[in-house]
Amino acid sequence: MNVHSVIVCFNPDVKRVATFRDLLLECGSKVVLVDNTEGDGSLDPLAGPRCEVLTLGRNTGIAHAQNLGIRRATASGADAIVIFDQDSKIDHDFLPTLTSRLRVGEPRVVAPVVVDDVTGREMPSTRLTRVGLPADVYATGQSTPSRVDVVIASGTAATKEVFDLAGLMDEPLFIDYVDTEWCLRCREKGVPIEVHPGSTMRHSIGSGALTFRTTTVLLHDPTRCYYQIRNCLLLFRKAHVPRVFALRETAALFWSRFLLLLHVPDRSAYMRAFVAGVIDGLRGVGGKRPHS
Repeated sequence: MNVHSVIVCFNPDVKRVATFRDLLLECGSKVVLVDNTEGDGSLDPLAGPRCEVLTLGRNTGIAHAQNLGIRRATASGADAIVIFDQDSKIDHDFLPTLTSRLRVGEPRVVAPVVVDDVTGREMPSTRLTRVGLPADVYATGQSTPSRVDVVIASGTAATKEVFDLAGLMDEPLFIDYVDTEWCLRCREKGVPIEVHPGSTMRHSIGSGALTFRTTTVLLHDPTRCYYQIRNCLLLFRKAHVPRVFALRETAALFWSRFLLLLHVPDRSAYMRAFVAGVIDGLRGVGGKRPHS
């Protein structure tokens, strides 16, 4: 199987990305580095016979960057594509174990067990009920893969047939809920998504977390909060997104952003981002946040 790994980078630590690239190359994967950094070119020296670097020179959004990498991989003959963020951490067994569940010509998505790099706890995947109510799924300790409906993009492997059936990432979302929306498109098309308990990846989301009794709130800057709120509301416009799921996500997100607002120093910036996110979400505005 011809495996290509797509790593999306933004203000990257070049040495760390180089180490990550080398590990993937050793595992037999070709690599596509997509650099979303403004006016940069720091990753260009990492290009080589089995590693291509796409320097965009501006932040075009994670969905657009992922799509560029996926297109380049499939044009180069990839049977399977594995998507990574620059800060994901894997071991030498990760890639061959994960892709062992894939078959050439068969549409399938396989994700690893994702462990929070700060807390050491598994980040659950999501399974939806028949009406669309989400439930957390934990795969640690399981002996067989777990069927799920939503996984995070980083560390996820998919055969090229998946993109033929479900399409690429939704670029107007820019960032946040990009993987969720794509997974629900896969679900609608009948593409199986599973979590492989034998593959573990360490990953971090946000700049930290706050705990309020049973609620954990991830810390993000105002701009990220804008995209989270806006895109959560944009999910209501997607026919393949169950309405119950969208309602549940919106309620949970608004509650977590309210708790975040109580503990951030610059509340006015967050409030402006929150209001803009609601307005643009209701208006159906996509793409990069205006004036940001």
